[in-house]
Amino acid sequence: MPRHARTAVLLLLSILATWIAGPLAPAQAKPPMELAIKRQQLRNKYTRFEPLIDALGVTPGMTILDIGAGPGYASFLLAEKLRGSGKVFATDIRKDFVDYIGEEAKRRGLANLVPVLVKGEGLDDFYSRHRYDLVLLSNVYHCLDGRVDYFARLRGLLTRNGRLVVVLYNQAPLFSVEDLTDVEGLVASLSGDAEGDPFVERLSPATRQLLGDKAARERLEGALVDDFNRMLVDPRFYEGFYRDSYFRKDFFDAPEREFANWLLMTLKEDGALDRPADPTNARTMRTVIRLNRLFFATRFGEYLANDGLGAYVPAGDANRQTSKYVMLRELDAAGYRPVKEMTLSPYFDAVIMAPKAQ
Repeated sequence: MPRHARTAVLLLLSILATWIAGPLAPAQAKPPMELAIKRQQLRNKYTRFEPLIDALGVTPGMTILDIGAGPGYASFLLAEKLRGSGKVFATDIRKDFVDYIGEEAKRRGLANLVPVLVKGEGLDDFYSRHRYDLVLLSNVYHCLDGRVDYFARLRGLLTRNGRLVVVLYNQAPLFSVEDLTDVEGLVASLSGDAEGDPFVERLSPATRQLLGDKAARERLEGALVDDFNRMLVDPRFYEGFYRDSYFRKDFFDAPEREFANWLLMTLKEDGALDRPADPTNARTMRTVIRLNRLFFATRFGEYLANDGLGAYVPAGDANRQTSKYVMLRELDAAGYRPVKEMTLSPYFDAVIMAPKAQ
């Protein structure tokens, strides 16, 4: 990335660092049906629901509720998984989505898939007509108001072993194998003199051994991603780049040093460097990742997607304003406990919840 372009990106990030916790952006106009389906198809290219459905243990005869089903991608998968039995209720506030799901269900011969038009505010009266073994909300949580009350009421509609599953945008995505655009260049960069190199010093012994094994590139890619992600969320990682109360001039030019120092001061003011990292503190973890991403961008930018800056720059929609940790606190207040978390892609997580014991 040219130096002036990188500086522009860093200035943008500094603005976003303070903006991201601010008010939500104005609601965008609803996309037309064709565009909504294309968006869904593009998202599904990178976010696969099949592993999640397998993890949920979906079996024939279940009653499943897909809230905010959109064009129905997950609903179709769930109905097919039920093998013609049970019911999948695909609800949405948009009539065009509901009509589309109904027509497509007939075309696919899915008689157990029932599309339902519901109201846009609160828990629709329809929901109380059934008891559900599984309730799914994919990219919907951020759209709801009064969420604690909403999910407390919804909890009473779950069966004894019922589960609530929420899929939402990961605000601070980690590295994935897809980020490694030039593995050979990355290996060559890491295989040099390790003395004083914070990245090489923090590689696991197993990864170091794999660096010289050209026949084990796939294993090496996974090992590098694991090591890089461990570095990315480490609030003390900056120490390898810090000298005499300021960042090393041989590593950062002035604009990068100023921005990195500002991020570091933010972490110090929050007391994040005086205690072990708290992964449930969304604000702190985003700042840690922003800071550490700068090191990756400077050191390995030419070998990584987006020059190492990753996809953590938010696009400004309300979806990306809803932290997973805010959601977990709200669902705890609504009477749920976490059962399992899954990464569906570098950009989306799934959280499986169950009602707390009464």
